[in-house]
Amino acid sequence: MNKFVYLANRLALAVVLVSLLSLLTACSEKEKLPASKAFCQAAERYNNELQNAERLGEADVDRQLPIVQELARTAPKKIKDDAETFANALKNVERNPSLKDNPKVQAAVDAVNRYANQACNVYKRDSGL
Repeated sequence: MNKFVYLANRLALAVVLVSLLSLLTACSEKEKLPASKAFCQAAERYNNELQNAERLGEADVDRQLPIVQELARTAPKKIKDDAETFANALKNVERNPSLKDNPKVQAAVDAVNRYANQACNVYKRDSGL
């Protein structure tokens, strides 16, 4: 009998945990980070430019820079510093190619891409300079 009660309790605990995980997943999917329409439009334009660059086999900093600067101008407060770091790095990468490998810059780029994906559902993959 004790073995049966133990198994029943374990099963009940498992059901509760699965239900809780399902609830947490559903809640997290419904939460959307705040972002303006202008930020999301800039993120979409940047994503399109990255896809174009990938198709052509070369990135065009002159085409990307105004878009990334628009991202920085319209970025929500939470991501503003990272967006400005990204824009400044892109502006200076031709004079200082080591910015491509700078961990702080890469972290900023990743943060902006992640935020844009979560807030605007734009990016399907990470991108860089």
